[in-house]
Amino acid sequence: MHPPNPINSNLVDDLIEKFSAVWATPQLAERVQISFSARFRSSLGNCRPTQGDIRLSSVLLDSPQEVFEEVLCHELAHMVAFELYGPAAKPHGREWKALMQQAGYAPRVRMPRSLVPHLPKKMPKRRPRWVHRFPIFKKSRIGRRPVLK
Repeated sequence: MHPPNPINSNLVDDLIEKFSAVWATPQLAERVQISFSARFRSSLGNCRPTQGDIRLSSVLLDSPQEVFEEVLCHELAHMVAFELYGPAAKPHGREWKALMQQAGYAPRVRMPRSLVPHLPKKMPKRRPRWVHRFPIFKKSRIGRRPVLK
């Protein structure tokens, strides 16, 4: 396992400037807000380009620097693809892939678990259940959808 590299705001700012130069998108740092969250369970990051917001998993703070850099690049590429090509650009489409390759990364959607072993296991989604009662027949059953009267 790689020794954890302390992630600090200077590193984040330097990386944003680096990718901004690669993609020729000046003032990218002024248009993006980076935050960390411990609520991620199966994802390492999330980008909301219309709000200029990128949330990263706090798991990345204990990850190797290369993993952090790739995830940050991945999310910034979503932001830049939206800025350059508008909402028609698919989240992991042709434009996003080109930006990732331009930055020197393989355009992968998932990070191998071997690189982030301390990511929590994905929690199974609990599907809501409804009890359907049939009083005439004195029966009931469990359903996945509600029965509308």
